[in-house]
Amino acid sequence: MNVALISRSTLYKQPGGDTVQVERTAEGLRTLGYDVSIVLAGQTLPKKVELIHGFNLGRPADLLPYFKSFKGKKVLSSVFVDYSLADKKRAPLAYAILGGHGMEWMKTILRGLNGSDRMPTAGYLFIGQRRSMKLLLALSDCVITSSMSEYERIVSWSASGGKGLRDKHQLIPLGIDDAFLQISNNQEGRAGLLMVGRLEYLKNQKTIIEWAGECNWPLTVVGDANVNQQDYYKACTTAAGPTITFLPYTNTNEIIRLMDEHQCLVVPSLHETYSLVGWEAAARGMAVVANKAADMSETLEPVAELVNIENKEDFIQAIEIGLKGQKKSQVPFKNFTWDAIISRIVKAYH
Repeated sequence: MNVALISRSTLYKQPGGDTVQVERTAEGLRTLGYDVSIVLAGQTLPKKVELIHGFNLGRPADLLPYFKSFKGKKVLSSVFVDYSLADKKRAPLAYAILGGHGMEWMKTILRGLNGSDRMPTAGYLFIGQRRSMKLLLALSDCVITSSMSEYERIVSWSASGGKGLRDKHQLIPLGIDDAFLQISNNQEGRAGLLMVGRLEYLKNQKTIIEWAGECNWPLTVVGDANVNQQDYYKACTTAAGPTITFLPYTNTNEIIRLMDEHQCLVVPSLHETYSLVGWEAAARGMAVVANKAADMSETLEPVAELVNIENKEDFIQAIEIGLKGQKKSQVPFKNFTWDAIISRIVKAYH
């Protein structure tokens, strides 16, 4: 079967969790004999494509041109991130006026105007974010979410719960790269705190950077600045004390080395649909502490200590315990490899 995986135009310029998801899906499908193309928004679909698989319901301007014109089967991985908590802090007046969907509509336009992304079509500009997302759901033959929490959020805002969306829905978590499942040789020499992810308001790294200075934690922060949130990156570096090290986005082997050197991974995000990095860190033997927020309260529950980050005292205490090496008992990670997950994606295709 000829499959096209469709994602944002900045998939490689600003790599994130969806970059891993798209690449590992492509790799797994190719291993099974599928002819797979990764198509970035704006690129032409290859000839003879029989199925398109789009990623990110929250970026309908990228996906709708393909989903409207393609006559074959259409699959959507929602990767549905809720930016509202970050937007309320970042731009409270604009959020009060525009609301969540209006903010996403405006950000889509601004990314096009400043050249950091493609300019959306006139159709998207006219019908807006929410109706574009609802249209994308309607055009999809299959909708994949990584958690039930994510599915329930989609049902809640779209009022599309009914039989239609329920029958289209498939629950498929993300997979762990086999490299993370190799036995670590450094269980004794671990020390310090690690954060991995693009630096932006939603990821909330600045909170942990400030607390690390107060508590004198050795902290390594791995990730590039969001190109449209350079002010947040500057605020993070300004808040950093002498115990904090910043490293750029890096490859899998380097991430594994860093995980094997550190004792505890912290995920302070205001929202994450899955937080694959939490599972990867747990597979490397790290303690994991995460904000008790949607959808992490579901997806990270087996491997992480979940604490509401608004409760500073409790969150700091959880990190202190994690830094001593105390962690949740391990789950059977082999059940969460990309091979296992790809087999479920293939079933969804058929």
